[in-house]
Amino acid sequence: MHDPFAEPTDTRQAILGAAFRALCEHGYADLTISRIGEEFDKSPSLVYHHYDGKDELLVDLLGFLLDGFEASVSAGEFDLTPRERLDVYLAATTEPGSVDDEYAPDAEFLTVIIELRAQAASDDAYRDHFDRSDRVFEAFLERTVREAAAALDAGSPADANLGDATDAPHEPSRISSAEVASTLQTLAMGGMLRWATTADRDWADGTRRGTRKYVETMLPRVDPEK
Repeated sequence: MHDPFAEPTDTRQAILGAAFRALCEHGYADLTISRIGEEFDKSPSLVYHHYDGKDELLVDLLGFLLDGFEASVSAGEFDLTPRERLDVYLAATTEPGSVDDEYAPDAEFLTVIIELRAQAASDDAYRDHFDRSDRVFEAFLERTVREAAAALDAGSPADANLGDATDAPHEPSRISSAEVASTLQTLAMGGMLRWATTADRDWADGTRRGTRKYVETMLPRVDPEK
């Protein structure tokens, strides 16, 4: 994952950058304000001036990263077809580091995201953030699924990877893009959790193939208007 704080524009971004680097190096459990201060090129006391503790700082860091993702989506900065966006998103959650994109997680960042998400079980601030994060990514996936389905309906050769779905003997029932997006988001979260908490990687290839088959089967059934 590219460092989003390589060129901070103000003190807040400089502190968030220090927290980002320290978090990826030490993980949540071993992260302290002192270690964040070691990554900060100004007085470490400024960290305490802006934040009461590491959790307040980390929630702000997560919010900043999510804001950046939302802004990129709104600006249409992803130079990929809708189907390619789906493939890249799902690949990033089952093989972190395989996607060369500034928002795609590497193994270290994916692991700390799982650590931080676990804090939401008992911390309302983290829970509020991940509620928002899920809404943002599901909206991104829903829009992408809808666009990919519309490309299929239009006969776009770039996205016409239907597998055996077009050979069905009758017209399948239509489903909503929201249903497919919610399923993909849940599959992605499961992949992230499994990657971060196990040493076994034998499941990853099969999961990618199964998820791809799900997308190929579902896209022709999606109603682009829903």
